[in-house]
Amino acid sequence: MRKLCLLVLIFLCACQPLTPAPSSGFSVIFHPDGGLYVGDQVSLEVIPPDGWDSKDKQVQVTSGDLVLWKTGFGAYGVGQREEATLWWVWDTKGLQPGEHELSFSIQPDGPTWQEQVDLSPAAGMPFANLKWESTTTICCSLYYVSGTEAERDIDLLKTMVDEQAADVSLRMHAGFQQHISITFMPRMLGHGGFASNGIYVSYLDGNIAGNITTQVVHHEMVHILDASLGGEMRPAILGEGLAVYLSGGHYKYEALLPRAAALLEMNSYIPLILLVKDFYQQQHEIGYLEAGALVEYLVDRYGWQAFEHFYRQIPNLDSPEESLEAALEQNFQISLAQLEQDFLSELKKQLVTKAEKEDLTLTIDYFNSMRNYQEVLDPSAYFLTAWVPDGEAMRQKGIVADLVRAPDRLDNRIFEFVLLTANHEISRGYYKNAEIMLGVTNYLLDLYEK
Repeated sequence: MRKLCLLVLIFLCACQPLTPAPSSGFSVIFHPDGGLYVGDQVSLEVIPPDGWDSKDKQVQVTSGDLVLWKTGFGAYGVGQREEATLWWVWDTKGLQPGEHELSFSIQPDGPTWQEQVDLSPAAGMPFANLKWESTTTICCSLYYVSGTEAERDIDLLKTMVDEQAADVSLRMHAGFQQHISITFMPRMLGHGGFASNGIYVSYLDGNIAGNITTQVVHHEMVHILDASLGGEMRPAILGEGLAVYLSGGHYKYEALLPRAAALLEMNSYIPLILLVKDFYQQQHEIGYLEAGALVEYLVDRYGWQAFEHFYRQIPNLDSPEESLEAALEQNFQISLAQLEQDFLSELKKQLVTKAEKEDLTLTIDYFNSMRNYQEVLDPSAYFLTAWVPDGEAMRQKGIVADLVRAPDRLDNRIFEFVLLTANHEISRGYYKNAEIMLGVTNYLLDLYEK
């Protein structure tokens, strides 16, 4: 504990929170992170003020007399943030180091404004010599960046992905229809895994999410195979629940029903109707845990074949809750309310230990703190709006900067070190130590936001 207190003291002294100037109107986020350098292919996110009507509006970005790009606004990321996303529109190769001005114009009726951008000399660009590498396995095409942990461990990763693909196929009683594209990212983004046109997995030694890579890959493979099997309407509560259930947990291997039962005793249970209506806006760890436990309950009660038939036959009605209600009535002759009542009865039968509740409480607190850190000091990593460019497009353009560069100030390093340490303390069962460290972390992050 003395070492812990000393660490907290150093942490407090080393961090000098900056108070950002309040923003008004439109905001612009530049990529890659960690400062821009001559030679970068720069992307931009233009975010309008809350409540702004983006219909039929476009943003034009110019550098001097050169129009870089013109595009409209739309929903971005899991969180569906309204923004204009401009991918790699400013090629800074050949420009002089120093300050440059970009002009922004909202068309057809304004406003207009300028952004000052400082380009550092190309000689100082970090990771400038890294490049894309690839290899194939029975199941997958693997993509990774030279000089990273993925290259170091690529032989182990090749074996691992084939094992996970085989296990997913066995559990879902179906095969993958094509090779799976997996990109190993040397950058912590979101909670460490995404599935879209392929799988994206954070793979680095300093992973603050503390993920088990095999479980993340398994989870995302479930999503890939799930999507290929179809279904008129697959509610997020069941899609994510299926991936958690078949992967044996979310961030770690865990007993889902007892862990979900602990939520009841902690007064943290989220009613199913809220998870059905807007799954991704609910508390992340609780939502995923409940979803996984619910799918486990349905499979245990009705069997895999009946669950699979029900899941693939959910009609696409006016809302997710109407769709789920209709499918439950048709397949199991119960309502959503009755399903929840039965589910809660099952949870109340579970044995919940004090250690289970402590671990779950600190796990929830930890990831709340991690997301808080990302929102404040590494916004490109925040899961609802994470910056995850298309892997194929990056490889075609030879771009690695978006996935290897991250904010790297002293405060980033200190916060990430403390988060890693707190996560390690939770895994060892030293909950009080972790609680103190997370309290300090949140206190300091609140200072940034004032």
